[in-house]
Amino acid sequence: MKNAFVKGLVCVALAVAVLATAGCQKKISRCVLSGTVTNDGQAVPTGTIQFIPQNADPTLQVSGASADIVDGHYELSPDMGLVEGKYKVCIIAKAFKLKKTGEIIDPNDMKDGIVNPLDVIDEDLVPPKFGVESEQFVDVGKGKTMTYDVNMTK
Repeated sequence: MKNAFVKGLVCVALAVAVLATAGCQKKISRCVLSGTVTNDGQAVPTGTIQFIPQNADPTLQVSGASADIVDGHYELSPDMGLVEGKYKVCIIAKAFKLKKTGEIIDPNDMKDGIVNPLDVIDEDLVPPKFGVESEQFVDVGKGKTMTYDVNMTK
């Protein structure tokens, strides 16, 4: 009987501790970020834009974010938005072209077996200073809605 009482007391103490700390989590204010990505004035048809934190707050335990680029546009949803701080911006975008004609194809045509992958070359659409060796940075404000456009030139 005494053992059951102690177990019950421990369970109640744990429940109280969990409830007491539940309201203590730091609320994260995120920035909704969207924009366009162009290369020499042309919309980048498909790719990814990445935001890599440069001065992340370790107490928030959040990292950067990425978004798909579709027809030159991207948007980070409110739940995936960035917290306040400075971010390095990297673009990843490739065009898949037929070797013989240079015609741009849809990558899904390779997945679906319509085009043989051996007949295709991929061309990086991103100049180095916007890609892996990016020199682009954006400062994000707390809880804002921002537009950030990337206009790449070779």
